[in-house]
Parts: sequence; structure tokens; C-alpha cells
Amino acid sequence: MDQRKLVLNEDSEFNFLCHDGLDCFKKCCRDINIYLTPYDVLRMKNLLGMSSGEFLDKYTLNVQLPTGFSIVQIKMSEEDNLTCPFITSKGCRVYKERPWSCRIAPVDMLGGGKYSFIFESSRCHGLNEKKSQTIKEWISDQGLEIYEEMEQGFSEIPGYLKLTGDQEIDDKLIKLFFLACYDLDNFRSYLMHNTSLAEKMDVTVERFEEIRHDDVQLMNFGFQLLSLGTEHLKDLISRELV
Repeated sequence: MDQRKLVLNEDSEFNFLCHDGLDCFKKCCRDINIYLTPYDVLRMKNLLGMSSGEFLDKYTLNVQLPTGFSIVQIKMSEEDNLTCPFITSKGCRVYKERPWSCRIAPVDMLGGGKYSFIFESSRCHGLNEKKSQTIKEWISDQGLEIYEEMEQGFSEIPGYLKLTGDQEIDDKLIKLFFLACYDLDNFRSYLMHNTSLAEKMDVTVERFEEIRHDDVQLMNFGFQLLSLGTEHLKDLISRELV
């Protein structure tokens, strides 16, 4: 049976174990779209000891959404048969901070508390292994629970931020969205050189210090800023922002 046709809930059990003894090991890391969340970029660039700008330039591609804003995905290596650039002979070199989509695989989220699988067992032989767990146990074991907390603000942004039809304003909104969500180090640099923005948002001295030194606090501030919505941001960017 094709596992991709199954519909499961968090209490459903499934068999899965990935290890280097499988002949499909690492094959799922080639020629695939791996989209990165803001929290993914934060964790991966810090693990690699890179700035966000360096990480994004070297390892990602921008993907424009129908909304006009862009998200990022990992840039597969054209020199190595479209293999993920983080794959080595021994496995994933960013495994400790691997992206959300890699953590949840082979499980697929369907929404509404329903799940299925990204692969069928003929491709992912780990689905034929004997180790059993529930969907809920898998999510917990893979460290996915913190992502919901970290990125709640990100998921709410589309409800607040829309393009206006004014090219000049929209270009600035698009740039601000990308900066605040993904390019955190350059976003921090901007904030440190334009403290009046924090003042307009009534950021306390203590909060400003957190933003200066903590990437998670900076990311959350970016989400907070974007959640002000198009009309408020239009006023800011028309005068000084980006």
C-alpha cells in the first residue's frame, strides 16, 4: 500500500527507522525542495558560524509566493547531482540543527490534526523497519514542538501584511519582510543604527538589549514589527525604514 494515501492522527502508530545500513540512506536528500523557516535559518547559520547574509547567499534560493513576498529553500548542489549541500559521506553535517521539514520526514502534515507520509516504502526503506512509534511520539522525539512556539508570530504575518500596489512602497515592504524574517544579522545591524524605530515601538532599554544580543528575541521582534500591518508600516518606511 502506498503510505502517502494514508490519513493518520497523532495517536496513530507507524514503523520507521532511518540508518546508514539502508540502501536508500541519503537518497531522500537529493533533488528535493527543502523550504526553510526563519527559525531554521537562525539555528543553521549559528551552527555553521556564519552570518545570516553569508548563509542565505551561499546555501539558499528565494522563492516568491503568490502574495509577492519571498521565502527561502536550500540550494541543491549542481556540481553534485542536485544533492543537498549539507550531505557528507557520513550523513548530514547540520543534523543537530536540521530544518523542520527534515525533522518531520517521512511524516507529512495535512492540517487539521491529520498526517500522512511524504514517501512510500518502496523509496523510503526506513518505513519497512520494525521500530514503532506514534505520530505524537515522533514529533516530540524530533524536537519539533518548539517550532510551533518559535514561529507562531511568523504564521500570523500574512493576516497583517499585504502589498499595496504602489511599487516603491511594496519593494520596501518586501525587503523589510525578508530582512526581519530571514536576514537577522543585517536586520540587527539596521536596528542598531536606526534606534528611532525601536523608540517608535516603545521598546524598553531592557528589551532593546535582549534584541541586541539574542537572535530569538530579535526574530520575535521582527515578527512583532511586521504584525503592525501594512498601513502602519507604510508610514514608517515612507519616512526612514529600509
